Amino acid sequence: MSRVLLRGIQCHACRQNVIRSFVSASGVTITPPAIGSVSPSKAHPPHLSGSFPTRHVKLFSSQAKDDPSLAADAVSENSAAQEGSYPQENSEQHVPWYLQEEVQEMALHPMRQQQELPPLPENPPPILKVLLEYISVDIGLDNLNLLDLRTLDPPPALGANLIMIFGTARSVKHLNVSADKFCRWLRTTYKLRPDADGLLGRNELKIKLRRKARRARLIKRAGSTLKQPDDGITTGWICVDVGIVEGGQLSKPEGVQKAGFVGFGTVIQGTRIVVQMMTEEKREEIDLESLWRQTLEKNSMDNPGLPKPQAEEPPQVVGFTHESSTVTAADFSHRVSQTPPIRANYEQLRSISTSLHRLRDKRGSATDFVPTDTTVATKSAKSTSSQESLPSLFNYLSNLEPDKAIDELGQGMDDRTSTSFLQRFYEELARTAPQIASAQKLELMCTAILLQHSGYRKEDLFQAFKEHIVSNYPLPRALVLRILDALLAFKPDPNSNPPRLRLPGADMELALRLIENAALRGTNILHADFLIRVFLAVSYRTRVYAVKPGNLHSAAITGNRIPVSIDEFESVQRIQTRLASIIRAAKVALGEKEYLDILRVHSDQGEYAKFWNAWGEVALAGIHRGKSFYLFLFNLHAELGDWQQSRTTLLNCIPMMWREDPPVFFDAELAEVVSKCIALAYPDIDDTVQHNLPALIVKTWHHCRTAIQNQKMNERKERLIQTELGTLPEN
Repeated sequence: MSRVLLRGIQCHACRQNVIRSFVSASGVTITPPAIGSVSPSKAHPPHLSGSFPTRHVKLFSSQAKDDPSLAADAVSENSAAQEGSYPQENSEQHVPWYLQEEVQEMALHPMRQQQELPPLPENPPPILKVLLEYISVDIGLDNLNLLDLRTLDPPPALGANLIMIFGTARSVKHLNVSADKFCRWLRTTYKLRPDADGLLGRNELKIKLRRKARRARLIKRAGSTLKQPDDGITTGWICVDVGIVEGGQLSKPEGVQKAGFVGFGTVIQGTRIVVQMMTEEKREEIDLESLWRQTLEKNSMDNPGLPKPQAEEPPQVVGFTHESSTVTAADFSHRVSQTPPIRANYEQLRSISTSLHRLRDKRGSATDFVPTDTTVATKSAKSTSSQESLPSLFNYLSNLEPDKAIDELGQGMDDRTSTSFLQRFYEELARTAPQIASAQKLELMCTAILLQHSGYRKEDLFQAFKEHIVSNYPLPRALVLRILDALLAFKPDPNSNPPRLRLPGADMELALRLIENAALRGTNILHADFLIRVFLAVSYRTRVYAVKPGNLHSAAITGNRIPVSIDEFESVQRIQTRLASIIRAAKVALGEKEYLDILRVHSDQGEYAKFWNAWGEVALAGIHRGKSFYLFLFNLHAELGDWQQSRTTLLNCIPMMWREDPPVFFDAELAEVVSKCIALAYPDIDDTVQHNLPALIVKTWHHCRTAIQNQKMNERKERLIQTELGTLPEN
């Protein structure tokens, strides 16, 4: 409250009311003086000297707020001081009001909370406080957090006695500038050698940008575009390892430290400090602090104290007991009865014994190893034989022709006796363990559905899968992929009305529910095995082209392509685009087979721009485009029958073959396919091979003819050699 306003109020009661109103708003109560106790002399307005603000400034000091009793008695103290303090005040040194210091509490700025320093841990290194102040004030990182990882046992990979600091940068540029400035400050001030992982130096950034531009030019010349989810320039995360600083090492008792020490070498004195600098998005994405906190909690539960050495216990032998010569017959029989029975978990169980052979009982070797339960052991042996015979049955079924294999599978799910294969299969199934029997039954149903057996339905397969997971049986990744292939199995029928060119929605729903259940059981579904299967399932299974819905019935099949509605075609494209975004965001590694499947889908849908983009991404992924890729490419264009596309592909891809690392040269198989494309693009190639044709096509045509003739000559020589060897007399 302004002093001018207080001095302007001449009445003592008015001043008290004004002061009481402001003080009551701050939560402090003042007891007003009794009216009857005020004498006429005291009721007279006091002399307004310069000491008036000095007496009343105590009401707004920190003491009045901290102790309400002092503020409550302020009026009585002032009234008592008025009687005898005037001579004393005159004797004191006069201090004008404009020279007196005021205690003002400044309101905290909202951004102040982001710049608060974290509390120091126990026994911190001397440099830690200065380090935190520099990170917060000079380079401007927000939301600082400090984790004390010195108690971790075993220590983390960054090193023992670790203290980790987290900070948020305001942008990627601020992140790089802050890390560079921080490292330079550590080098110049403390002569440290920090290691900043993820920081690009000024010259290194220029080099990377120059290389990226050069790579983009090379890719553009190859007929593709540069598309990479991560260019390696902006990561949003820089880890600065300050190094080992003096002090801050937690002390441990000598005896306990020697007992728990394993290894060799000297213990390094000091504390390692690591500063994690991240942008706000990257910090929320990886949530590194939560991971380290979980590690600390687990470490505190696992190691409440230093471990104490324990005496070595004898090994526990499952299924057999080993006794020494000092064990009596009664004790021996008791030990046998108390031995746990054999568990049929279908794994090979081993045990070792540390007792010496000379201490064994020499009176008889029959008591050295005694089976605990003969019935369980016999059942386990039968189960093992069943496990060996079931794969042989599936191997026999896979070697049959599709029609004969369908006959061996009988009438359907309920048929168990119509064929010898089913009889033997279910006999072996009854001998094996429940979890293996359930998995083998699922395998049989998948095989039947993939063979397009009409008696086995996908709904029954999914129901059997639900029973398998409800029983809490193991769900290996190979079994999930096998069931997924069966649910996504589909054969297009262009002659039906309307044409069946895509997987039905009900089958797709079952497949998605399968993937969801597998993810809940811990299977990694962000993998090429799952994503590419779904990508192919939502796509068309034959060559199509889009027309308007009104022209769908009148549109004809052109160029081996079937007309489809443009609305459905765009819906398929949207789903494919979302799946492609997931693949790029999750950085899913694709292989040769996956890229060939994607190329075929884009070719079937007539999306040539996406086709050549995917062709260029193969080289960017580090996959060699060898003979298999070019066989697929030229075969695809030969099947399409489009002479314009074939001509463009020949002119662009034949030089590309010779620029591959290693180059792809013509052999008889590849030359045959390229010859078909040349004959399609240039029908009169034989007559006009020397006239008005590009030199590249003429040269390629001669190479193909030469490769095919050489192959025929080699085959003729082999037949002659075989004929001569067949006529030679046997030794």
